[in-house]
Amino acid sequence: MNAFSFEMPKAAQRFIILMAVVAVGVADVFLKKATAHGRLADTLSSPWLYMAIGLYLLQISLFTFALIGGWKLSMIGALQTGLYGLIVLLAGFFLYHESLTGQQMLGMLMAFGGVVMINW
Repeated sequence: MNAFSFEMPKAAQRFIILMAVVAVGVADVFLKKATAHGRLADTLSSPWLYMAIGLYLLQISLFTFALIGGWKLSMIGALQTGLYGLIVLLAGFFLYHESLTGQQMLGMLMAFGGVVMINW
């Protein structure tokens, strides 16, 4: 334990990780929206790009906070992988009308099963 370590309840840790993962998932959706015109100049002037950058910075800050606190990297990684996949698949399906296959749904179930098993 170093001088910057601190104890935090597991529920609070999971909430911070959840917020970080939601931030990066939403940032990716904003980035797709910023690039919708297909031109670099339009992308660079899009407010969606700057909102995405802000959310990426929030995610980095929250993960840095978690890692300084000595939280389990395996827990952070597993939760990030499972939740990020869910957010991006659902955003693609609902916002961009992309298909959601049975394989993708099975993959998400397996990812969440893995998260549960790692954190058990």
